Amino acid sequence: MIKSTFRLSALLPLGLTLLLTTAACTRTSDSADINGTDPMAAPVDPVAGDQTEDTASLLALSGEGLQLVGDQSGSTDTLAFGTDMAVVEDAVTELVGEPAESGENTECGSGPQMITQWSNGLVLHAADGEFIGWSTRPDTDANLTTIAGVGIGSTRGELESAYTIEVAEGSLGTEFSTGDLFGILSSAESDATVENLWAGTVCNFR
Repeated sequence: MIKSTFRLSALLPLGLTLLLTTAACTRTSDSADINGTDPMAAPVDPVAGDQTEDTASLLALSGEGLQLVGDQSGSTDTLAFGTDMAVVEDAVTELVGEPAESGENTECGSGPQMITQWSNGLVLHAADGEFIGWSTRPDTDANLTTIAGVGIGSTRGELESAYTIEVAEGSLGTEFSTGDLFGILSSAESDATVENLWAGTVCNFR
């Protein structure tokens, strides 16, 4: 089932020295500092054009959901787990195109899930209309990574440079975790690569 289309910066140190005299005085209306400006004037707001403006958003993986990252400012907006799935699907579709397929899997251990897949390897998981997890396939686009740059094909060295991980042998193979991010390595060796990556509630069969 194909889903509908979705595309998606001082305190200027106010160095004012007040000269207190022994005689009472009043400030005249034309008083100014040596630069000709009124020391009591309100600070001027920054010029709007000086602020960085994003031209596009980039999609990043996160243990909390998905992140939309501004291509110029680096600002982030999180599509957190629990968000309405329609909102998340629309955001992803706008960035990477129409999903390849979508359908319900009733055999997931946590209960039925609506699973939507894109051709870049991203898979979104939903239940009761809410975004509950994401996963990536072995053929996922290398550009789809976490903000730290970790994705499918990353080496164990790259993974450990970005995160503190725990590794254990499990029913799925050499599994690793770091916070709310989980995955599978090709082996337990130092030259292993990331083969699978996920967060939230997904449909792994153990």
